[in-house]
Amino acid sequence: MYPPTHCYHPELLKGKSALVTGGGTGIGRAIAFELARAGANVTIASRQIEPLQATADAIASETQRSVKTQLVDIRDLDSVNELAKGIASEEGQMDILINNAGGQFPQAAENYSPKGWRTIIDLNLNGTWNMTQALGQQMLNGRGGVILNIIMTIGRGNPGIAHSGAARAGVAEMTRSLSYEWGPKVRVNCLGPGAIITPGMQATYDEDVLDDIGDTPIPQPGTPEDVANGAVFLVSPAGRFITGEVLMVDGGVSRYGSNQALKPSDFPHRRGLGPDWTE
Repeated sequence: MYPPTHCYHPELLKGKSALVTGGGTGIGRAIAFELARAGANVTIASRQIEPLQATADAIASETQRSVKTQLVDIRDLDSVNELAKGIASEEGQMDILINNAGGQFPQAAENYSPKGWRTIIDLNLNGTWNMTQALGQQMLNGRGGVILNIIMTIGRGNPGIAHSGAARAGVAEMTRSLSYEWGPKVRVNCLGPGAIITPGMQATYDEDVLDDIGDTPIPQPGTPEDVANGAVFLVSPAGRFITGEVLMVDGGVSRYGSNQALKPSDFPHRRGLGPDWTE
């Protein structure tokens, strides 16, 4: 496979303002880099200033473009509204919102605590909605814009991260609804990454699960840059006639291959099942 390349014109997004949540690390960091390389004026936001500042400095060093940083907790409406208020007073609105912030922890569903379930739903579904509504209202009352929600591979189930799969599927359905309600002034799409190797993924998932990645039509894990290239396409003029869609950047795992977040032995009720199983 060819390595990821920077394939967009450096003025593709010239004059456009873009906000990336979770923009200090992993996929969000790569998206922020690619937006800046394509000429956008980028703001990155998350709960921690240190990774944001490190990423902003790195982007400025490589692209000579200044990147703004903002603190926000997407689960907290007061925090989101304060961010939106600042954007309104300084810039009026963002042209591009990329809802990338989110997360999950692998665990067999029968062991979820009520708090654990609510935490993931609140982060991945409610947090995405909080940002979408706050900045989407500015777009609707202003010059329009584009919203891109980074979700995950959906459609086959997500054994081991059922809470996150449920939340992300909810975001996909929300996206389809908003594409009609807010179109044509605001385009709304999703991008679903598959197995993307980041430090966060390596720290979260068991080595046996990571070793199982690759039994897919494109037999290797992806990189954050693969996701970033798809994201820039969808928010750019090249995607002007695309809305309400989910683009899977997953090596084909939404069609074929292992998509489990835990080892087979971590699903206790399936132990010992084989081709001769009978009820």
